[in-house]
This record gives sequence, C-alpha cells and structure tokens, in this order.
Amino acid sequence: MKPKKNIYKKNIVLLGGFLFFAFFAFLDQWLKFFARTHREYTHYIIEPWIGWEYLGNGGVAFGIPVPNTLLLIVTPFILLFLSRFFLQHKKPSTTLCAAYILILGGALSNFIDRLLFGITIDYFRILTSVFNVADIMIVVGAGLLIVEEYKKKK
Repeated sequence: MKPKKNIYKKNIVLLGGFLFFAFFAFLDQWLKFFARTHREYTHYIIEPWIGWEYLGNGGVAFGIPVPNTLLLIVTPFILLFLSRFFLQHKKPSTTLCAAYILILGGALSNFIDRLLFGITIDYFRILTSVFNVADIMIVVGAGLLIVEEYKKKK
C-alpha cells in the first residue's frame, strides 16, 4: 500500500507544480504581450529607477550578447535535461520541486519570446536593469536550488 500512497503524493505534487508553472508562465506571457503592444507606455514609481518600461533584449542575463540561433538550439536541450533531472528524483522536497518548476517555467517563457520575436521582452525596471517575470522565476529557482544544497550538506 505504501508505494501507491507515494505515487499519489508525487502526482499531486507534480500537478500542483504544473499549475504553479502554468500560472507564472501565463502571467509572464500576458505581461510581455501588454509590454509589446503598448511600447510607448512607461510608468515609474521612482523615476527613472523603478517602474514599467518596454525593452526588447537581444542578449541573455544583464544584456550579455549571445546569438539568438545558438539560444534557440541550446535552450530545448537545457529544458529537457532539467526536466529529466527533476523527474528522476525519487522523493523531491517541496523546495526542490519549486526550484525546478520556477527555472523551467522562466526558461520556457523566455524561449517562447526568442522563438516568436528573436528577443526576450523585458518590462520591469529596477535601477539599471530591465527584466521580466520569467527572469525572476529563474533567479528565485536558482536561489532555491542553492538553499536545497545547503540543507543537504547540513
């Protein structure tokens, strides 16, 4: 009986994770759609440091230039590798699930932009950077992976 209970628990965690993934990926794509269709709209809470501003980013993190063709080839392999690595965990913790789901959701959302537009669409300005929800998902997910590794070593 115990193995079935573990399978159900893992399926519930995966379903919850998928819904979490879908919500944030949809939110990011919706905000990108708004930013793309309202490029002239800018709004600052503290001008010019914090606010909403459209930016078509041809690079990767921090605007580092990487050819789009290379990213279109490499990203699906990274997504598949991370998915497989995640699914191989026998008993993933909630932190580990959240980490992988955030990273995969963010990477997939940015990949969709690159596939459709050849750039990622960024819209949140904080200080000198402009980024999007997908970028936040990737950074938070990576942070959670670090936390998980730290907890394992303790």
